[in-house]
Amino acid sequence: MAAAPGDPGLSKLQFAPFSSALDVGFWHELTQRKLNEYRLDEAPKDIKGYYYNGDSAGLPARLTLEFSAFDMSAPTPAHCCPAVGTLFNTNTLEAFKAADKKLLLEQAADEIWEAVKSGAALENPVLLNKFLLLTFADLKKYHFYYWFCFPALCLPESIPLIQGPVGLDQRFSPKQIQGLERAYDDLCQTEGVPALPYFLIKYDENMVLVSLLKHYSDFFQDQRTKITIGVYDPCNLAQHPGWPLRNLLVLAAHRWSSSFQSVEVLCFRDRTMQGVRDIAHSIVFEVKLPEMAFSPGITVSTADVEVLFMEHTF
Repeated sequence: MAAAPGDPGLSKLQFAPFSSALDVGFWHELTQRKLNEYRLDEAPKDIKGYYYNGDSAGLPARLTLEFSAFDMSAPTPAHCCPAVGTLFNTNTLEAFKAADKKLLLEQAADEIWEAVKSGAALENPVLLNKFLLLTFADLKKYHFYYWFCFPALCLPESIPLIQGPVGLDQRFSPKQIQGLERAYDDLCQTEGVPALPYFLIKYDENMVLVSLLKHYSDFFQDQRTKITIGVYDPCNLAQHPGWPLRNLLVLAAHRWSSSFQSVEVLCFRDRTMQGVRDIAHSIVFEVKLPEMAFSPGITVSTADVEVLFMEHTF
């Protein structure tokens, strides 16, 4: 990892991007809705996907859309986190190619930033994980064109690493790892969700506690030096976190940097192999929040949005 600009003594944090995984069932359902419901309607539609933090080493982090993506009330698969998105389905290939992607990105960035500023993202952290999907379905030739992107707000500076990533088993004792598993599972059960995208962590030698982002003030009221935040991480690289952490760090800088200039991050990875659960390959590191991020005047522009996109025929 290269040195961060303006801070030659520290490396900068880099993120592993999402890949899109659109199931055949998604395209079948889109075809049916195009024929029977949407027809010539090009108005944006709410859709949802999910991602998973239990893949084996070597697999890319994926955001998956299935046939159920069009049902916003459909349950999220077990042990997966939901992501909300917007579908823009065009009627012609020309309209697909001419779509104003810059405008779509600006609108998505504004929505994420507004959720950060208003506190809506604390109440519903899923709002930090938005995606955009632009499509054209050529039903005569059964060709499907799509452009998929995952907007991320960018801090004015790169994010310096104070302590580089290490495996959870190098930072936590076996007792603490078991305590984290229990605390996380209990909170998921209490909230009635298959997984938590983001959470707060507090620990010592004898206990591990977790809580929701919205309970920050009460949960960390006795903390004076450092806080720990957890992110459900679909990446399995030993030195890099996945894409969902990006917008959480913007929220942390905007909301909490007046009290703490650095945060410890635990990228929670939870896989089961041959019937044995393992979270020891999760990674932990500490980052310094760039000083410019402390300003309440931070704005979001097109240049502040990083995008991954793909355009394919299917």
